[in-house]
Order: sequence, then C-alpha cells, then structure tokens
Amino acid sequence: MTDNNSDSSTSESEVSACSSSFNPIKALYSTKAKVPVESAPLYENISQFESALKKSNEVLPVGQSELVKKREEAKEKKRIEEENKLNEKNKQRFAQYGGMVQTRREIRTRNVLTRMDAMEGPLGVLKDCVDKRLRLKIITRHGTGVRGVLHATLVAFDKQWNMALSDVLEVWKRKGPRKRKVPPGLGRPVPKGTAASISSVPEVTETPLGKGIWECSRYIPQMMVRGEHIVLVNVVER
Repeated sequence: MTDNNSDSSTSESEVSACSSSFNPIKALYSTKAKVPVESAPLYENISQFESALKKSNEVLPVGQSELVKKREEAKEKKRIEEENKLNEKNKQRFAQYGGMVQTRREIRTRNVLTRMDAMEGPLGVLKDCVDKRLRLKIITRHGTGVRGVLHATLVAFDKQWNMALSDVLEVWKRKGPRKRKVPPGLGRPVPKGTAASISSVPEVTETPLGKGIWECSRYIPQMMVRGEHIVLVNVVER
C-alpha cells in the first residue's frame, strides 16, 4: 500500500496551482510545491481575501505592520480633530448661556500656615521673623506679674499670639529653696521607666542673686506658649 501524500506519488501537475489537476491537500504536504508569484500578498482566510477585493483600501494583507500602524495613527489623529471641533462647536453654542450657569466656589484650605501669609501690622512683623529666622525676646507673665524671659526662634503663630518656638532659652526668677511653696502634686519624683524615659526633663541651672532671690535658666528645644502669657515681644536680631 502506497501513501497518497508522499512526494514519490506526487506529480508536478498536482502541486502546481496553475494546473487543472491541482490537488491542494498534496500541495500542503509536498516539498515540490512552488508559489507562482512570490510577491503575492498573504491573507489569513478566504473571507479576508474577498473583503480585500471589495475594499482594497481597508483590508491589508499579512505582514504589513507598518501600514497598519500608520493607519491607526491616522484614525486616532482624525478622532482627536473631530472631538476638538465638537468641543469648540458646543462652546460657541452655549456661550450665550455662560452667565446663567452657577459656578461653584473654590474651597480653599485654611490653617495656621495659610493665615500667617495674610497677617498685617504687628503680626506681619512676626511673619518676617518666621521667614528670616530672627531671634526674639519674649517677656512672659504668670497670675500676679512678670514671670521671666524667653530667647527663642519663632516657628509659627496665630492671631491670638499663640507661638510655637524652637531653640528656647528660658530665664526667670524665684525665691530660694527654703521659701518656696511647692504644690502637693509637684513634690513627688517621677518614677523610673515612665515619663522620664519618654521625654527627659530639662535641667534647670540656678544662680543666687541675694536677698533670697535665685535666677533660674533652662534650655528647651521646642516650646508652645499661649498668647495670654505673653507681655512683650522684641526682635533681637535683624
């Protein structure tokens, strides 16, 4: 028994596309088959070939990737142009009704930093101190009089004169240790492993001035001072 698809039983007329005895099954499996026109376009199926005959400009053969890319770019460019024309046409169409449309108010975020830019008068001077990092001398008070002085750099403030300070040197005066009245809650030491381990307590340096008065000073990296405790603000460095 012989194989009908073998090259030994296949004649050239059976694999020739121009022959009347052309056998497409043998042409697929035979090595003798030759393409009549090597530059002929290739299509994926018969329906694509028929569509190419009817619409020669729309259906492209296999292997024409550059033409396909150019066609897609041309389609996208045309779509963008049509969209721009439509937007311009709608803009001109509804231009006469522009004044009747209610516009939404822009909601601006307001906080301490944004309000600082709009400060005027004495508060405007504080804004310059923040921008130029100038040193300030701030006199503070307690319930009965002047408490002490703060030498610090201003970081932020508000209209109530609340101030955020950095690099603070606090100097104040108080009575000697024997004459001090310590509130009940302040006479107990802080237990180890609690607040002292989280934030160290600033060290206070005391210098006796005589007549039972001592001058105290301490350095604090950051401090927040309420406006009701501020008596006077003076710019030291300009």
